[in-house]
Amino acid sequence: MKRLRLDFIDYTTEIEAPCDEVFAFFTDIERWPSWASGIKHASRIVPGTEWGVGFKIEFAPRFLPVPIRTKVLTYTKGRVIEWGLRTPIASLVHRFDFEPLGKGRCRVRHTECAQGLLAITARPMKKRIGEFDMRLAEDLKAAFKKR
Repeated sequence: MKRLRLDFIDYTTEIEAPCDEVFAFFTDIERWPSWASGIKHASRIVPGTEWGVGFKIEFAPRFLPVPIRTKVLTYTKGRVIEWGLRTPIASLVHRFDFEPLGKGRCRVRHTECAQGLLAITARPMKKRIGEFDMRLAEDLKAAFKKR
């Protein structure tokens, strides 16, 4: 049986900075509101914890009345961060892949999708979530143009 799927974003951009620097900047979660225009606040749920599988974060998109609390599902330092929820009947996964291109450049692929029951329940928010995701990707790139 084919599982229902709803894609919010699959976007790749190149940033004029080394991947290690881009990744370190991105994982400084408390600074997200200073460069990500669509985020009101962001933090570690447990202060002092480090990024890795199971790491819990909270961030508040400006278009939602409540913050999102989630945990990291996949983590490879300097290369991959994926957070969200996976169950046998539904998933919602937000992923960032950082690929070094040499000469101080980094390719960032940003994807988010829902499957199963969450694809059905998230459908009314597809446009808003996609716009939020695209703004986040563009804001990350713009943060390095300002440096």
